[in-house]
Amino acid sequence: FPVTIPICPTQPSPDCAIEVALLTGSMSQAEKREIQSRIKSGEIDFVIGTHALLSEAVEFKDLGLVIVDEQHRFGVEQRDALRAKADVPPHLLVMTATPIPRTVAITVFGDLDISTLSELPLGRTPITTHLVNAMTKPKYLERAWQRIKEEVAAGHQAYVVAPIVTGK
Repeated sequence: FPVTIPICPTQPSPDCAIEVALLTGSMSQAEKREIQSRIKSGEIDFVIGTHALLSEAVEFKDLGLVIVDEQHRFGVEQRDALRAKADVPPHLLVMTATPIPRTVAITVFGDLDISTLSELPLGRTPITTHLVNAMTKPKYLERAWQRIKEEVAAGHQAYVVAPIVTGK
C-alpha cells in the first residue's frame, strides 16, 4: 500500500484507475503523514483503515462512502466522528456476522436497509446455530454447555450470545 488498481483492463490509463491506501495506528509517523496528506488532497480514492481513520489528523477531501466491518466493535461515537469528517453525510454500509442484541436493535430500530449474504465463501464450513431457552428447558442448557466443551476440545469454535436484561 498504496497501490493503483486499474478499473478498465481493456484500455489501461491513469484516468482509469483508483488509488488505494492503508492507514493503521501501527504505521510509522512518516508513513501516516504521507497517507494523511494524500487522503486530504484527494489523491487517495479508497482508504482502508483501523480506528486510525478517526484521528483528528485525518481529513478527507470528499468522503462519500464509509464501510464498517464488524460494526458491533465500532460504536455510535466512532460512526459520528467519521460522518463529521464529511461535508455531506456519506453513504454508510455496516456489516456484521455476529447476532448480538445491540446489532439486532440497530437493525430493527435504526434507519438501515438490510442486505443478506446467504452464501458462504467457497470451501467454508457451514455454521450451526442453536437456540436454548434456559428458563423453560434448563436441561437443554446443561447439554448446550457440554456440546460447547466437546466442540472446543475438538479444536472448533463456539460462541454464546446471551442478552442481559434486568428489571429493577
